[in-house]
Amino acid sequence: MATSLLLAMAGAGGALAQTAPGGVTVFAPEAFADSAPRTAGDMLDRVPGFSVIEADADVRGYSGALGNVLIDGARPASKRQDIGDMLDRIPAASVERIELIRGGAAGVDMGGYAVVANIVRRRIATSEGAAEGGLVAWTDGSTGFQGEAEYARTWDGQSLELTLKFEPELDDETGDGVIDEFGPDGALEETSRLDMHTRLETAEAGAAWQRAIGGGQFTATGALRREDMEARTRIEESGGDAEAVDESETFDEVEFGVRYQRPVAERLTAEVMASQRLGWVDAQESSLENGDAERFAETSEAGESIVRVELVNERSDTLTVTAGLEGAFNFLESEARLEENGVPVDLPGSDVRIEERRAEASVGGSWKPSDRWLVEAGVRLETSQISQTGDTPLDRSFFYPKPRAAVTWNAGDSDRLRLSVSREIGQLDFGDFVASASLDQDVVSAGNAELEPDKTWRAALSWEHRFGSDAALTLTWTHDEIEDVVDRILIVTPTDVFDAPGNIGDGRRDTLTAELSAPLDRLGLAGGHLRTWMEWRDSEVVDPVTGERRRISDEEPFEGWIELTQDIPSMGLNWGVSFDPLAEHSTEYRFDEVTRASEATSWSIHVEQRIGEHWRLRAEVADLFGREFIETREKYDGPRSTTPLDEIERRRWEQPGYVSLTLRRSVGG
Repeated sequence: MATSLLLAMAGAGGALAQTAPGGVTVFAPEAFADSAPRTAGDMLDRVPGFSVIEADADVRGYSGALGNVLIDGARPASKRQDIGDMLDRIPAASVERIELIRGGAAGVDMGGYAVVANIVRRRIATSEGAAEGGLVAWTDGSTGFQGEAEYARTWDGQSLELTLKFEPELDDETGDGVIDEFGPDGALEETSRLDMHTRLETAEAGAAWQRAIGGGQFTATGALRREDMEARTRIEESGGDAEAVDESETFDEVEFGVRYQRPVAERLTAEVMASQRLGWVDAQESSLENGDAERFAETSEAGESIVRVELVNERSDTLTVTAGLEGAFNFLESEARLEENGVPVDLPGSDVRIEERRAEASVGGSWKPSDRWLVEAGVRLETSQISQTGDTPLDRSFFYPKPRAAVTWNAGDSDRLRLSVSREIGQLDFGDFVASASLDQDVVSAGNAELEPDKTWRAALSWEHRFGSDAALTLTWTHDEIEDVVDRILIVTPTDVFDAPGNIGDGRRDTLTAELSAPLDRLGLAGGHLRTWMEWRDSEVVDPVTGERRRISDEEPFEGWIELTQDIPSMGLNWGVSFDPLAEHSTEYRFDEVTRASEATSWSIHVEQRIGEHWRLRAEVADLFGREFIETREKYDGPRSTTPLDEIERRRWEQPGYVSLTLRRSVGG
């Protein structure tokens, strides 16, 4: 039944492709003609069996933070560059072809991914630009302007890209609601009104320059970013008491990166990259309740410097060997202060400077003994030294080998199986070393200088089935055996006790991921396309407070999204509906509190009209009737293992929806 439905969906109208030798499927621009794509991002959305994975800017270093998209055979010089934004800046007319690389191809570093997409641009002189502006109005009465401008020029073996972007956003913690307080027996004791408003405004400017130098390709990128956040929370109790919390935060960041890639011998290519990033945070939060005042303030500066060298040797058409060496220096300097009625409170990790010096050597290879088999193997050796000064001085050294191996079998023209085993080392978040606070919820967290990264042995089995040339279903099962799970622990000081991030022992995680991409022509929706991604998780760890088995904190048992779009070329129209995210929930376990959070499904509908060759008008509506969030906190007077439940607090609020209208004008091409 399910197979018949998928076969029906895999009809005409999708992205037709040609399979080239070496596991590469090529999509020419003609394959997307019916959908009249505007950008490379629109084209990639129509490629079956592929979803963009962004680089993880929070992961320190370069090699372990990369996404699964190449542009002209290379990854971005900066891991902070948003791949989706980069794709949306490449006009569809500038794309020569899209290569979908499965299981590796000669000279391609897969970065640990089973599938990688390569956007190949035309090598012709062009000059093009675009400007976009619009208004967004939320159902709570808030409004904002959003705008973007971009310019790209290619000439004489060089290319230049310039971008400006401004975007307002209302955070999830925005909306009207209520706070219900229950006694240990479940009886309702108090109901309070809740009013929250959190607004973020992001401004960004970026530039990228590329040219051929000395037989190779040189790329330089730079970016400036600012994020401003203003938040207010008002709580009015039925008895007349009230609490007011105000918060502000400014984050500034500057980044610069360079990369040079060239062949140094026959079948041998070298790549050198370097990047520098600096960021500053200035945050203030104050609370006033019944005459009692609290104030929390934090200022911090963080930076990362990376240098990496990589060699790729195509020993033959079936064997590729890679080797790399990376060095990085990271630091975070933070000062945090908490006051209660003007009296300072001693916080572990409130005044610290953290430095990490890290080096990683890697070697790997891929071998295709036949057209149906691919074998990949490699190892990374990581060593690091972390030093912390301030109120909790500490010096530590780590060394971790990270082997990996994978086997891919093309069972036929439509089926592919891949089995992989690897050792993964988690990335320490320097923010976990520093104290933090959320005054509206009376939560203060200490920093933990002794935190270690989790170590995971991971096994993954994936099956990809293609329905014709334009639809694909991928199922992946992953099993993790985790050492030193990072969760929540209790820290005791001479004057108080605090919750903090910490290691709580061994655990495991099992994940099932399903991904589907298919056209809907044979179901009667000409030009329609369905894409969906869903993931189910189950994890287990021993609670350090109660000794009972439970899920890992903050892990969502289910995540997913569904997107349906339709292109109507005869009318110059595109419309779509998406559900992202689908309903989700998670649980966090602190030593004296259990918090269960859930959020309803978010939906949006868009309509985009092409007006002539250069104009596009887009209207979008989302969550017009509100989106419900529920947060339930089970509070104890002390450790959950030794003290009874004291009260239950449940917060419910409706995040406002929005309506937006944007107009885009493009020139050149």
